[in-house]
Amino acid sequence: MSHAVIYEYLSFIAGASAWCVAGILLGLVHFGSLRWNVRCLFCGKLFFSLGLQLLRFALTGGALALVAKLFGAMPLLAGTLGLMAARTGVLLLEPQ
Repeated sequence: MSHAVIYEYLSFIAGASAWCVAGILLGLVHFGSLRWNVRCLFCGKLFFSLGLQLLRFALTGGALALVAKLFGAMPLLAGTLGLMAARTGVLLLEPQ
């Protein structure tokens, strides 16, 4: 295996890892704000909670659409993997 091929593989892995980390950060914002959204809903702030929910979806959907449009399928898949990993982490850290 030549050095160019190894460099190409390592570059691909580094890029996928970076997009996965970006997805984790997006997921932490998205699912972390869900806790705040539920608290606002239980406190009776219905319209604020609805607006926050729409903002959460718009931010996450817009970010993923932008990644797909500008960078392609691999960054989208890696970012989505990071988003789902953050979802699992936030759900596991939820106090019972």
